[in-house]
Amino acid sequence: MLLRADRLPTAVRSPWSAVLVVAVLAALARAGDYHSETTLRCSDCHVMHYSQSHGYGSNGSGLVRPLGSFAMPKLLRASVNDLCTSCHDGDLAATDVLDAENTGSQLGIVRASGYLARDGVSTAPHGGHRLDSFDLAPGSSPSWSAASENTPGVGLTCINCHDAHGDPGSNHPTGGQYRNLRDDPGFSSNLWVTYNQTSGANDLMRDVYVRQPLAYDEAMMDWNEPNPNRSAIARWCLACHTDMHGGGNLKAFAGGSQNLIALLDEHPFEGEDLENDMISQYNSLVNRVKVMSEIGQWSPAGSDATPTCVTCHRAHGNANPYGLIFRSGTGIPTENGDTNGTTVTNLCNQCHEGGTP
Repeated sequence: MLLRADRLPTAVRSPWSAVLVVAVLAALARAGDYHSETTLRCSDCHVMHYSQSHGYGSNGSGLVRPLGSFAMPKLLRASVNDLCTSCHDGDLAATDVLDAENTGSQLGIVRASGYLARDGVSTAPHGGHRLDSFDLAPGSSPSWSAASENTPGVGLTCINCHDAHGDPGSNHPTGGQYRNLRDDPGFSSNLWVTYNQTSGANDLMRDVYVRQPLAYDEAMMDWNEPNPNRSAIARWCLACHTDMHGGGNLKAFAGGSQNLIALLDEHPFEGEDLENDMISQYNSLVNRVKVMSEIGQWSPAGSDATPTCVTCHRAHGNANPYGLIFRSGTGIPTENGDTNGTTVTNLCNQCHEGGTP
């Protein structure tokens, strides 16, 4: 959870930055899901004295987050992944993002992004992003791995994808990035994924509709399509996964402003609505994967329904190869798909009657 120097005032980039960084965190916070505004609590992640052994109550009471084995840069309590998972792995104060068993604050939900694995920690089969991994991002062009931007010897971390301070930058159109996603993943910039998080009317001009604040269950969110020829989340994914499904070099889509229809072989990530027979097949199922909608109608889906990257893949991953969602359309929804989904054919059948791998 590093404070990005390119977004700090010049005075804070001085040798005194280690002293000043805690003081400026709250001032720099912008709207986000958490770690922002009133929920940006410096002491959750930073510590002034690395010998801390008490809470912040007047009598020393209160929760004390664990410290690493030695002092960290930026006054962090621990290394990035250790620090993030100290809250986001089985803690009742935060959502659990690591491994299949969800024991965090939202027990029993189907996590919209699935779950992460971690090298040297996770042992179960897993397809998707692995913390601490040095692997090249599939389809990256130019090649990207965590070593491309992290300190040498540091594999994939949470902040390769998320901004811990919920700060998407001063030029963000709404001031709030969905799930605190960075606006500059990979080699790109200004990749904005906007959202509205209310219990009322959906703002169709924002990319994501979250029906309740801080809700991480897939049933509580859907994907709008403000521009019928553009998918914000797909272009965000393309920042690292540039050439996917034989689609050629799509780098221009990831960071550019082109308003074009882009196809990945036969599977679009934007600009191509489902055909009528596909919509009929899709609507015949009880459990459906997520698609985008211009008008905010997903059940039943209409002629504006458009697939995108997260239609078929979990962003964090799951037990299936590539984080694919094996959803049969029946049974109980799970992060792998549903209780009756066992193969990629089940995923194909979401849109293709009699679909095959």
